[in-house]
Order: sequence, then C-alpha cells, then structure tokens
Amino acid sequence: MIHSENTGWAYDVYPVYNYIMSSVKKIVSALVFMTLFLLCGMGFRWLLIDDTQSYTRLMMHEFYEQENIDNLFVGSSHCYAALDPAVTDKVFGANSFNAGSSLQALDASFALIREAAERYDLKHIYLEMYYLMMSNDNYKERDQLTGTYIISDYMRPSFNKAKFLFEASAPKYYVNSFLPARRNWEKLLHPSEVLALIREKQKEAYRNYEPIGGYRAKGFVSNQGEIPNGILLDTAGFDSIHTKSASPDWLKTLREIINYCEKKGISLTLFSAPMTLFQTAGVGNYDDYIELINHLIEGTNAEYVDFNLCREEYFDQTPDLFADAGHLNERGAEVFSQLFASHFSGAIAKDELFYESMAEKIAAHGPDILGLSYLDSGDGMRKLKIVSTCPPGSLYSVEFCTANGDVQRLKDNSSDLYFEIPQETHGTIHVFSGEIEIEVEV
Repeated sequence: MIHSENTGWAYDVYPVYNYIMSSVKKIVSALVFMTLFLLCGMGFRWLLIDDTQSYTRLMMHEFYEQENIDNLFVGSSHCYAALDPAVTDKVFGANSFNAGSSLQALDASFALIREAAERYDLKHIYLEMYYLMMSNDNYKERDQLTGTYIISDYMRPSFNKAKFLFEASAPKYYVNSFLPARRNWEKLLHPSEVLALIREKQKEAYRNYEPIGGYRAKGFVSNQGEIPNGILLDTAGFDSIHTKSASPDWLKTLREIINYCEKKGISLTLFSAPMTLFQTAGVGNYDDYIELINHLIEGTNAEYVDFNLCREEYFDQTPDLFADAGHLNERGAEVFSQLFASHFSGAIAKDELFYESMAEKIAAHGPDILGLSYLDSGDGMRKLKIVSTCPPGSLYSVEFCTANGDVQRLKDNSSDLYFEIPQETHGTIHVFSGEIEIEVEV
C-alpha cells in the first residue's frame, strides 16, 4: 500500500503493475505469433507459389527500388504493354514508372497509387482506363482474384496492403489472400513438383530478378506479337458498351482516387491506350464510354484523354502496330510512348491531335470491312459479327468455303451484321459489301 501525505489518498500499486505487465505480455505474445505466422507464410509461399515467370514480381521489385518516381503509369495490361519509360523519360526529363499489371482493377490501381505516394514525391499519375474493367468489378462478389493477388503478393506488409485485401473480396477468401501458400496447398502432396520449383528459385537469374520474356525495365512489357495479314478474327468488339452496368465499386473507387490525388496535390490524368479500330468500331457505341468518363470527372481537377481518338497522321491504328485487337506490340509501344510524352509535355496540342468523337473518326476513315468478331456458344455454334466502318444499313454478302472446297452462301445482300457457323468447322469466310471484300481464315 502506498500513502500520499499531500492528498491522503492511498492506493495499491501491485494490481496496477500486474495488469500492465499482463497486457504487455499479451501484446508481445500476439506480436510474436503474428511474426512467426507471417514468416511461416512467407516460407510456404516460397515453396509452393511458382512465380518464376511473373512480370509483376519483377515490376514490384523495381517499384520499391526506385530513388524517386515522378510520373506513375498505372492500369491493366493495356498500360504495361503501351508505355515504355525508357522512351517517356527522355521526353519528360523525369523518372517514370509503369505499374501496370494483367487484369488490374481500379482498387489494385488505387493500392499502388497509395503505395507510391507514401514513398515517393509523385508529380503526376496517369491512370489507364480500359473500358471492359468498369462492369465486372463488384468487389465482394469476386470469385476470381488473380488480378488482385499478382499485385498484393508482392506488396510489402503495411496497413495499405491489409486494407486492399480486406476490401478486395468477401471474407471467405481472406485466408487465400493473407496466406498465399494456401492456394497451392495440394502441392505438398507432390514433393517432386516442390523440389523442381525450389531448384528454379535457387537459380541466380531468379534470385537477382533478371528480366524474363518481354519484360524490359520499370514495368514495361514488350509484346512481340503481330496480327496475321492485318485481318482480325477476334472476340474483341463483339458486345456493345453498356455504361449503365458500370459497377458501384468501380465508380466509388474512381471517385476515391480523384479525391486522394486532389488532397495529396498530385496531378491526375485518366487515359485510354490505343486499341485497334476493329475493337473500338466493333462495339458500335464507344462514344458512350468517353461521355461517361468525362461526366464522372466533371468539376474535378482530373482530365481524361482517349488516344483511340488520335488522328491518323499522329497515330494510325493499323494492325501492324498491334499484337492483338487491344494490345500494342513493341513497335506500337515505341511510337505511342513518344506520342504520349510529347502530348503531355505540351509539344502537341489536344485539338490538333484528336478527333472530337469516335463517330467522327470512323466517318473520316471511310467505308471498310475490318474483320470478324465472334462468340462461341454452348450449343456448338460460333456466332460471328461483321466489324466495319461502312454506313449503317450497308448490305453484306457472306460465303463460307469449307476445308474440302464446299461453298455455302450464308448471307445475301443483308444489313444484318450477324451469322453463324458450326464451331468446329474450318475454312475461309468471304465478306462482301459493294466493292469491299475480305477473307478470314477460321
């Protein structure tokens, strides 16, 4: 018992002392447990997760090793395949970094933005806005989290990472999110596979983060693909854009990114990387998407620039610049990176570089048949759509020449853009409209 002569107040310090020490022991025990849990998780992850061919592993390693990042490029594969910092840095005279990744949703982009803003003196963020990401992203309804994990697995432990993972999915996925090895737990039953992976990870190239495949530097991934014969048979552009189906989470996260950048004093530009005219014309209403983004940023400090509206003299969306309908190849990325940096450094004015709308661009292109978009159904049939820049109401004829030489007339002077063939049939499709004709191998 301790007695205070000044106050006459007596108290026993031992219960207080015991309570404090008990609390400290509990906190220390919890911290020790969490540390051991994380270390065990990291160990099992190293044993069971094969990331020897992961571009994102290399990108995130470089991300944390930068002395500073002035300009951050962030977004989906359309971002990492389009912008080469080796080109943009020369024009900007500043350090750029491409933090794009496959299937990167807006919440992953936001997590990377926060991660960069906490470490570097960011001047400008360029957020890539691929239109198909807007309608499939209700976070708590996700059942495919690949796009989340290829980022979160390489983020350093932090409140930002925990917040990202807690909000990215329903609670039933938290174990897989916070304990990555759990996703490949069954590999423990196959020791030979584990040993083979250990041998790969012990190689100097893996340990030293040496580039693989098309990975170049600072997040840029070079694509060597080419579109054969310049004529596309692709699923891109089959469906129209439905702006009313934009997910609430996508809209909410976009507003959060805009507000975050305004509070941090970081300039924010939303942009769409160029796709083939086949894809943008194929959807038929691409201007609806442009209108939606411009409406969402109205009254904010953000701007939106869609490079699909480029005039041909600055960037001609011909197939030789693309690996597929939506992604630039290495040559296309070099041309685009130069154009991108030149525009944003003030060398090319906006009204000089862009058409006002996709409708205006299609009209300027003139009548043309660009290829066929398709969708395979569950009944064994392949539904095809004629993708063209011909005026609405134009008439088309279609012939299908099978591999054994049989010719079938599938359409005769019809304005309907759709037709079907058996999914497993192979041959050549001829599409005619006036003097315009194309052949597509299927």
